[in-house]
Amino acid sequence: MSARPVAVLLRHLLRRHWRPLVAMSGGLMLFQLVMTRMAPAPNEVGWMSQIMRAVPPELMALAGSEASPITPGGFLGLGYSHPFVMVLLSAWVIRVSSGALAGEIGLGTMDLLASRPVSRWQHLAAALVFIGAGLVVLIGAACCGTALGLTIRPLGVVRHQVLAAGLMAWLLFAAWTGVGLFVSATRRESGPAIALTSAVVAVSFVLEYVARVWQPVKSLRPFSLFSYYRPQGAIVSGIHATDAMTLAAVAIVGVGLALAIFERRDL
Repeated sequence: MSARPVAVLLRHLLRRHWRPLVAMSGGLMLFQLVMTRMAPAPNEVGWMSQIMRAVPPELMALAGSEASPITPGGFLGLGYSHPFVMVLLSAWVIRVSSGALAGEIGLGTMDLLASRPVSRWQHLAAALVFIGAGLVVLIGAACCGTALGLTIRPLGVVRHQVLAAGLMAWLLFAAWTGVGLFVSATRRESGPAIALTSAVVAVSFVLEYVARVWQPVKSLRPFSLFSYYRPQGAIVSGIHATDAMTLAAVAIVGVGLALAIFERRDL
């Protein structure tokens, strides 16, 4: 199969989405640079630990339990799970996945695209490649911001440790890409696809936070994809293989379901 149709679709997606991609990349880079300025230096950890002992356990649980947030690595890990970062990465995945399939159908451009010698799987492949590449750009910009900050202000954190958090962020939103494409394949307009995917992401995010501090719903925490994303642990002690495989499996299943539905539906 020729790769040319996929390349044409990728250029089409780039024309539609390059401006927000550039803006969000700049925002993520600047945010992570600021986080390196706020992180405690190694010689500040001792007295900050004494202060943090007075913080209620529930608040500490919200910060994550994989590593102490007052160590340089733990604090930088917080930057990769901060709601600002999660919102921007979610916005990218939801915007492109909803627009690539349901959006094109709703705008009527799918009729034009489908009239050309392009298979439906190639539409899905182009969307998948473009979203994944966009995530590389966004997360890469965030890691560059951290690396620049560590050059200006050394904190005893090795740069490849930060890449581990970046890889887990990519896997998390690759999983959400699978979910977004599945939802988009079932809808005829981008609005309903965006609404439903946003709702699923929001519920998952809230469930993860609530399950940390509220015992009655703790057993539901594994149903949130965000529970498999542990950037603090990735920076301090490396990637958990189970977490990575779970997120990869969700991504594969989501894309597979999206392809099965999109191949058989009417446009």
